[in-house]
Amino acid sequence: MKRWLGVPLLFVTASSGVGFSIYFALGVVADRALGLTPVIFLATGLFFAITTMTYVEGGAMFQERGGSSTFARHAFNELISFIAGWAILIDYLIVISLAAITVPHYLTPISSSLDAGVGEVGMAGVVIAFVAGLNMIGYTGSSRLKALIVVALGDLALRVAIIVVGVIVVWNPSLLTDQLNLFTTPSVKDIVYAFVLSMVAFAGIEAASNLAPDIQWDPGDLKRVIGAGAVSVPLLYAAVAAVALMAVPVVPGPNGPHTALAGGLIEQPVLGVVNSYRPQWVADILRWSTALIAVPVLVMAANTAMLGLSRHVYTLATNRQIPSWLGKLFGRNTTPRLAITIAAVLSFALAIPGDVRFLAGIYAFGATLALAIAHGSIVKLRITDPDRERPYKVPLNIRVRGTQLPLPAIVGAVIAFLSWISVILLHRDATLVGGGWMIFGLGAYVVYRLLVEDTSLTKRVSVPASALAKRAPEIEYGNILVPVFGTKLDDDIVATAGRLADAEVEEGETPPRLEVIYVAERPLTVPIDSPLPKVQREKADRALKRAKEVAEEYDSVDVHTDLVAARQVGAAIIDEANRRGAEVIIMGAEPPTRIRGGAVLGGIGAARPEEVGKVTEYVMRKAPCRVLLTAPPDDSGPVKATPGGEADSTSGL
Repeated sequence: MKRWLGVPLLFVTASSGVGFSIYFALGVVADRALGLTPVIFLATGLFFAITTMTYVEGGAMFQERGGSSTFARHAFNELISFIAGWAILIDYLIVISLAAITVPHYLTPISSSLDAGVGEVGMAGVVIAFVAGLNMIGYTGSSRLKALIVVALGDLALRVAIIVVGVIVVWNPSLLTDQLNLFTTPSVKDIVYAFVLSMVAFAGIEAASNLAPDIQWDPGDLKRVIGAGAVSVPLLYAAVAAVALMAVPVVPGPNGPHTALAGGLIEQPVLGVVNSYRPQWVADILRWSTALIAVPVLVMAANTAMLGLSRHVYTLATNRQIPSWLGKLFGRNTTPRLAITIAAVLSFALAIPGDVRFLAGIYAFGATLALAIAHGSIVKLRITDPDRERPYKVPLNIRVRGTQLPLPAIVGAVIAFLSWISVILLHRDATLVGGGWMIFGLGAYVVYRLLVEDTSLTKRVSVPASALAKRAPEIEYGNILVPVFGTKLDDDIVATAGRLADAEVEEGETPPRLEVIYVAERPLTVPIDSPLPKVQREKADRALKRAKEVAEEYDSVDVHTDLVAARQVGAAIIDEANRRGAEVIIMGAEPPTRIRGGAVLGGIGAARPEEVGKVTEYVMRKAPCRVLLTAPPDDSGPVKATPGGEADSTSGL
């Protein structure tokens, strides 16, 4: 992305993800908060500002996708990271569903048959199918960015117009307090729950955090994003809410005070507000303007959420928190079509009941949990990794035992955690669905990590990003020999081999063959065919099992593993290459001995590169075929790749 577009784009993405929520959040919050709705939005805005600072500090530190899940990975472990990541997933689904079921209600100026029944569900399905299709074809280029900016600016102009016109035609502040009774109407319980539900109004922060690694910025840009977004967006929300409750005020009723914004207008509160403006021609202009702007805003918000979801699934898959086939990339634009398809089906299922209160409660369950982890992660990283470069730091720090702890993040963690507890106590249906989602995810995670991955729940295990791409390589081999040694580099070696072997196999053709071997070196004092020591056997089995898992990410490759006993590793590799008719040998450049003084002394010879050890040199000299070496990684960080773009490997050939 161009430098000049970076920060404005990040702001526009966040504000579009946040701004769209006004089209339904207004009614959901007013249902409980009544005349205090503007105050609730201001309070949520303060929390939003704190959360923005937390996300900016974490995002600037790591420049990785994943939001709170990534922060937790670095601060705690993979289990906590998965909990945050899984909670974020259901929030993405909820945002897509909410946007989709709201669209038909804002089309009522065109056709009133779309706001209920089959018309409502059908239109919601069309919206979800449309955004799923856009993401499958990889609609993420400059045309999408321009459309996003135009739509967001139109939305901003509409909100300003509603506020300005509302101040002129419906201004009457006494209507906000007319039905208020301190601590009883609304009750403390209603105020707390309204605050929690209002968090759905700020649903764009995770989507923005997933976009941030693609954007060029400098430290000054980060402060401008916080100043522009964390201040202006909540103020606009509160102003729209104040005008709305003057236009459609709280009135007494048989069951207590209520507003039509939370009744028949709950799916289209903004449309209900402008319809109440007078004179009629003003209402007509704003009604059609709202329909023309709200619909693309909602569709774009659903599209942004689907893009964020697809990238989030991809991040979870590359970190082996979910099976990698869920994040598999397909087509020229390398998009995770399977993940998008599943998300579309689940979003549509959630949209069928058409209950925005219910969906907002589920969103609050996931969001409060993820935000508590995000804030807690930033605090923990200040303790465990204080020397890491931080282009932006959350201000207002307190010093505890020599460590600067961010007071806003501490407050944010406490508020988010207490809010999550309040959802559990106050919203049974949301707790059942959200809790069921989390229990299912954790159960699947435990089974996958312990039984499939054969690793702990907390250890980081990442599959090479190239293994998730289905792009055919320029060079293909039919028979590849891959020696593995049980090291961290094995994944890169096997993935490289799979990428070279993977090809479109025509009917009747023999699939490429990947021969993965582990050479167990046997001393001269024991027979070559004697049983291996238990430790050596277990290490070999683990290495071969892991190699097979990585290689099987490539569907068209025929994978075989074998344990070979030999006196010398290098000689065994050459023998196996000859016996198996290998077309290429792919192996890691093992670190050479530290002994200096030349090959005579068993050290690094004068003509041998530093990456080439004794075994590698032997294979390169004696091999009957081509030899490809994977250089050791420059650092220990994971391989990074993005849906819709080329994979970036930390190792090279």
